[in-house]
Amino acid sequence: MSVGHARIAIGEMLRLPRPRPYRPLWLGLVASSAMAVLSLVLLPGLIVTVGLATGAIGVVVFGALLLGRLWTWLAVAVALGAGLGMVPLLGVLGFELAVIASAFAAIMGADVGSALAREMQRVPARGLARAGWPGRTIARNVAVASTLVLAITLIPAVFAAIRGLWIPTCDWWFGIKAYALMPLATAVLAGATGYALGALVGPRRFFGAFVAQLPAIAIAFAAFWRFYTEPPVFTYNAILGYFPGNLYDENVTLGAPLLWSRAEQLLWVVALVAVVAIWFDVPDVRVRRAARPAGRRLHLVAIALACTLGGSALHLASGRLGYAIDAEDIQDALGGRRETAHFVIYHSTTPEIVADMDVIAADHELRYAQVVAQIGKAPAGKLRSYYFANRDQKWRLFGAKDVEMAKPWLGDIYLDHRSFPHGSLRHEIAHAIAGDFGDPIFGVAARRVLGLPALMSPALIEGLAVALDWPMGYDRPNPHESVRAMQDLGKLPRLDQLFGLQFFSVSSARGYTTAGSFLRFLLDRHGPAKLRAVYGNGGDFEAAYGVSRSQLEREWRDMLATIVLPQAQVDASAERFRGTSVFARPCPHAIAARRERAFHLHGNDRGRAIELMRQVCKDAPEEPRHRLELGDFLAGGTPAERAEAEELWAVLASDDTGVTSSLRAQAYERLARIVGSHGELVRAGELVALARKLPIEPVERRTLDGMAIALAHEGPSGPALRAYFFPAGIGFPAQQHALTIVAGEPDFGLGHYLLGLQRANAGDWAGTVTALDRALARGLPGMAFTKNAARRLAVAAYRQGDHNALSVAITVLSGSEMSSGDRLLARDWLDRIAFDATGTVHSKPAGPAPAGPSLPQR
Repeated sequence: MSVGHARIAIGEMLRLPRPRPYRPLWLGLVASSAMAVLSLVLLPGLIVTVGLATGAIGVVVFGALLLGRLWTWLAVAVALGAGLGMVPLLGVLGFELAVIASAFAAIMGADVGSALAREMQRVPARGLARAGWPGRTIARNVAVASTLVLAITLIPAVFAAIRGLWIPTCDWWFGIKAYALMPLATAVLAGATGYALGALVGPRRFFGAFVAQLPAIAIAFAAFWRFYTEPPVFTYNAILGYFPGNLYDENVTLGAPLLWSRAEQLLWVVALVAVVAIWFDVPDVRVRRAARPAGRRLHLVAIALACTLGGSALHLASGRLGYAIDAEDIQDALGGRRETAHFVIYHSTTPEIVADMDVIAADHELRYAQVVAQIGKAPAGKLRSYYFANRDQKWRLFGAKDVEMAKPWLGDIYLDHRSFPHGSLRHEIAHAIAGDFGDPIFGVAARRVLGLPALMSPALIEGLAVALDWPMGYDRPNPHESVRAMQDLGKLPRLDQLFGLQFFSVSSARGYTTAGSFLRFLLDRHGPAKLRAVYGNGGDFEAAYGVSRSQLEREWRDMLATIVLPQAQVDASAERFRGTSVFARPCPHAIAARRERAFHLHGNDRGRAIELMRQVCKDAPEEPRHRLELGDFLAGGTPAERAEAEELWAVLASDDTGVTSSLRAQAYERLARIVGSHGELVRAGELVALARKLPIEPVERRTLDGMAIALAHEGPSGPALRAYFFPAGIGFPAQQHALTIVAGEPDFGLGHYLLGLQRANAGDWAGTVTALDRALARGLPGMAFTKNAARRLAVAAYRQGDHNALSVAITVLSGSEMSSGDRLLARDWLDRIAFDATGTVHSKPAGPAPAGPSLPQR
């Protein structure tokens, strides 16, 4: 079969079908519209997207009847290219466009390849009866099919590339690489597979189209099954190529595992084509028992066998090569195992983790007990915890580099190592425990459609974990206070928006916090049983509570109205809730990758790191934090670079309209440090004073207060104190400065405080306890220092086994002058002590309601 005959077949595919009574134009339009409307009427609210998707499928099916297969796929490709531009994240050459185009290429490619085979079978066989070389013939035909599919798959990329002429495309090379390795590779595989199956099935039109999609269905099911039964959240498969499994990881990289997976897939497809070629009848362009030309085709058997062996070898090594990792692979790589009453912990065996495993295991058990006490239900079996050495190891073996995750249906949680106590542990345990009363398949909050958990509720899933991990961090306002701040800032998302698929249209900080506040209110007001019920039914609040969600929302808002926040606290919260959804940014992955690369190179190749950060600033000119960080990279360089850093920070510090007060304060702080380190102490004091006037978070203010004290201190330790906050180049380490301060003024509480912080950073728990205990006894210059000293003392004293010092820290944190977060932290330490002694915790570990500008006591 020559390329000319393939050209004839493609020409036939491009002909519009002859009009027939059962497929006039109005039938396709009316039927597809009816399908969409019926879906929207019968399945309202959360399932609007399903209705629209159903209507879209109807349009494609009837479009094919009206226009023919090839014109329909061309139209869909054009619609994708034009329509995706409405979403900034999808409108440029990047990872998300590649994912969508890959799914399109898989379906379209198999269909077009199969259709081409059938059309070629209809081409008259004149002169072909004596044709030979079946292997070459089918290879040539497969190449034509794959080229045709490639051309159609390129259409969305062409739209994106043209759009990139006026919309920023932050990393053309990454976008091209992603499109080549994902949708274009999928197109080649799908076109070849579709053609081979078309040659196998023959000219049966509808059956051939159905068979062509079976590999994609099987691959999708296999990918789902691996996700469902094994820990990793990423997937490498022949449809998408690669998907990281998490929407919040902005730094997506395409590495060797994708190449290895594509190599295995190619070997299987070549093996399939070779098997088909063994019985390929050249004149009829299809598989027959008595294939012509007659004769042995041992070379094709050899190719099929070699590719099968190669594909099998790669598949067996897929775990080691990183693209099909299972639980045993992760457990072997981590190396450590610890079993407790309610957990099997698979942990990395780094010296730091091995030394801390007793504390880590005890922390798991405490957080488990706290969650169970609040929600009133415990799972039947033990949970599995995968505890990775760091973010990079977790990303390589599991995925989700920048977030912790859980798989409730497996009873698994996945964490990277952090300082004790782990900040995300209780949140992830809450996810896992909720699996016991979530839907029976995934263990999460999901609405059922035809008996299946089709529509999951991210607001319920994440909101419940926030509600049970209350107050979601002890060093900042609790979620009720944060929601009140968002109200005043005009950034509070609507509950109708969150309890639907629009949850991902807002930033995770705003979405998680708002949903968590609402569900915590329901837990406190109505108890755990009803909260478990609404979680289990996927969001039917009326069935669980007897009233509508809108009524519950009114009650929640009435409670929020009782919270009175100072305007300074509201303004200080602006930076935390400034972020936007990942879908609202055109190229978050390229920016995140460049930024992380710059930080990685800063110590070794400073020039390249600065170049990367300049590009980051150019790609995201609306993000002031990148300019702040560029200044950090420049400040240690030449006088010209230092001057540029100062100019960057000065512009940010003076921008009272486009930059939040937190970032402005950070810019002032950096300016103060750099001028102070060069001896300009008067100027440093002026800059610190300007920063302290701004409404900022307590942690930021504490640092500025320390700098102001250092600049004003006239005692013997004054020079060492100023050297601690304004180090001049590479000199004594900070701990040496702190020792000098203590030696110069033994009764100066701040000196002992600074020494305690440095010893805690070094893991010297005994030294930390001694220094911080003395700091509290001698007095500190403000409540912020007292709070932090007590918090750090509690950790060091617990790790050291010093119960007296721990009692001192708890007493300080429990004081009436402390914030709600401090008093909740004191209650948490009391819970830890009680649990270590008795194995039980209070039924409501969240403790008393906050005093002052917060919720009234219930």
